[in-house]
Amino acid sequence: MSRPVSMAIKAATSPAVTPFVLTLFLLLYVGIAFGSNEPLTALMAITRGNPALIALLALVPLNGAARLVAESRSFLKRRRALTGAAGIDPAGLFDDEVALPQTAAIEEEGKRLAEQGYAVRTGADSLAARRGCTIFPARVLYLLGMVLLFCGILVSLTGRVTHRQVVLEGEALPGSRDLVQRIVLKEEPGLFLQRTLDIAVAGEGGGERHFGLYPPGTHRGHYLYPRYLAIAPLLRFSAPDLPGGFEQFAVLSIYPPGKEDTFQIPGSPYRFIFQMVPGEGADPYASGSITLQFRLLKGESQVWAGSAHLGGEASGDGYRLALPEFRRAVVADFVQDAGVPLIWSAAALLLMSLLWFVPVRLLLPRQEILLLRHAGGVNACSRAEGGRRAHAGRFHELLDRMQPGEGGEP
Repeated sequence: MSRPVSMAIKAATSPAVTPFVLTLFLLLYVGIAFGSNEPLTALMAITRGNPALIALLALVPLNGAARLVAESRSFLKRRRALTGAAGIDPAGLFDDEVALPQTAAIEEEGKRLAEQGYAVRTGADSLAARRGCTIFPARVLYLLGMVLLFCGILVSLTGRVTHRQVVLEGEALPGSRDLVQRIVLKEEPGLFLQRTLDIAVAGEGGGERHFGLYPPGTHRGHYLYPRYLAIAPLLRFSAPDLPGGFEQFAVLSIYPPGKEDTFQIPGSPYRFIFQMVPGEGADPYASGSITLQFRLLKGESQVWAGSAHLGGEASGDGYRLALPEFRRAVVADFVQDAGVPLIWSAAALLLMSLLWFVPVRLLLPRQEILLLRHAGGVNACSRAEGGRRAHAGRFHELLDRMQPGEGGEP
């Protein structure tokens, strides 16, 4: 193999590639955070429109795939060596490699290693000893999970299509004839969230579906991500110069309490600014006991202000505002994203990797010793995935015994 090819393979399989790329994106994120209230969204937008950043991020799954191939080849080659296959060069397959003289005896070491709990396999010119269980399956799952994760991120960045729509009680779900029956927010602390959101939808052909905060539900090829909670009170408004009055449901994104939203009365100079009054007891959105503070502007001048409970009304200075009913609403993103299945698959693989890695590493760490005699001497090789200190001590004792005159047995 030529030197340039060897260097390219070494670079492609280097474990430093992924941390290097992620560090660069972290620094970019920190820089964006100084000038943006939504640095993650801004970073995604910048990356999506920058081919150089896309190519840089693509190095992560490429590096993971290269490492997966390289580690699989090493594992299979090392396994063949440990099972006694001839002609295997152990160079680079083990943590420690020591060259011993031709006179080193390997025949008696099998019994000692067996007494120490190793499974021993002996051949005419070899001795292989191993104990414990390998974490290689966890490594495969981890690397494969990282490849799928960053492939999913790349696909999401380059192909994601988002449409923001209002999901309103009593109205059809956007893009269909399925009816939104109710939207319920409950105080139900869970593993990650303190509240649950349930959007109940009656299907056109029968049956009922439910959408929540997480994981996202799917609707006609789109993932539904709730973004903001809103209310839609029925506004009945009249003014001295608006004798016919006005009546319409107005979607107001004013949750949580304290957040403001505006509503322009169509065909008039009047504009309301609404705010939800914080409740002293249960969450007002969940309980439905909602009081709205409002200011009425005519052009740029405020002409009236007050408050009204949903289901009530307010009047003054010739103006009247009634709120006889309201509906709950959710401002949601309907997203087409082919990367989501890849990301969820990656999460499952990473979890499976962790479930294999932790008990095996703690309880049954893999430890291997290989002795190979050849024309120039004996190669002694050692490798440990856990319990390194104890394993290294046994390996060094073995080396001492096999080198008479250098601290070993005469």
